[in-house]
Amino acid sequence: MIPAWVGPYIGLPYADKGRTRTGYDCWGLVRAALDEVAGITLPDYADAYATACDPHSVSQAVAAGLTDGWHAVPRGAPFDLLILRIAGRPWHCALMVAHGLFLHVPPPRADGMQILSCVERIDSPTWAKRIEGFYRHG
Repeated sequence: MIPAWVGPYIGLPYADKGRTRTGYDCWGLVRAALDEVAGITLPDYADAYATACDPHSVSQAVAAGLTDGWHAVPRGAPFDLLILRIAGRPWHCALMVAHGLFLHVPPPRADGMQILSCVERIDSPTWAKRIEGFYRHG
């Protein structure tokens, strides 16, 4: 079941380095939800990568960011960070919202189609094989 607090974060558009409700990238959405709902204020990191579509700089930013107060946990719980591999690299992040469910905003597809922020299952065929790990702040 999707918790009620997730509602305002569903249906938001993607924007490269986005940090407002007019558009978020994956880290921007995670950061906003953790701040507004859980009271966890995190660094922006927008200057840590060239563009959210650059796998090299994003994976470097992910690795650096995980050393900043995060620790690996075996399974995700609400408000844990989920790191997902895309193109073989830790390139995408999401926020666990309930057992087996995560909130994220994917970048536009290669064909230009925009997918708005949504909740998906970690055991879906698309995501199950891409899980890099779960991380808890604090």
